[in-house]
Amino acid sequence: MRDTLDTPRLALRRLRPDDAPALHEFFGDPETHTISTGPVASLARTEEWIARRTAFHAETGLVWYGAWLREDGPLVGNCGIFAGRTGRAGPEIGYEIRRSHQGHGLAGEAARAVLAECDAAGIGRIWATVRPHNAASLKVLSRLGMTHVRTRTDERGELLYLSRRAGYFTPGGN
Repeated sequence: MRDTLDTPRLALRRLRPDDAPALHEFFGDPETHTISTGPVASLARTEEWIARRTAFHAETGLVWYGAWLREDGPLVGNCGIFAGRTGRAGPEIGYEIRRSHQGHGLAGEAARAVLAECDAAGIGRIWATVRPHNAASLKVLSRLGMTHVRTRTDERGELLYLSRRAGYFTPGGN
């Protein structure tokens, strides 16, 4: 996967260690970072998160991007592919947009670019996991052509697994 992608409103670039302070601004925000166990308590933990994504990229070629508003705008989100609950053989897409920029279609715009890059890289199937109460993310995933495959229950409740096969997505569509 390429290190940079452009969309009409976003410049996506593989995250680097020096991006940690900007990323931590919303990883530490309880209104933005609602996934997993919630806000990240320290900058050091955000730096470790970037280091894990960097190591995964070195091993697999899969990329996690920071999402900046075009024309030297701020970091407003992140989006990428990782070995999630489905493992390395079935990579998972994830995204997060700063609370102040949610509701404007940026998550879908970033995810469409990442999925198109996955198609170009020959990745056959992409997964997503989401909690049933996350209506906004479910709407984004539906627009991306992701369909519900199964439901599992973990210590935090129900978790929906959605999937998309390569070739479904067209960069200008949905």
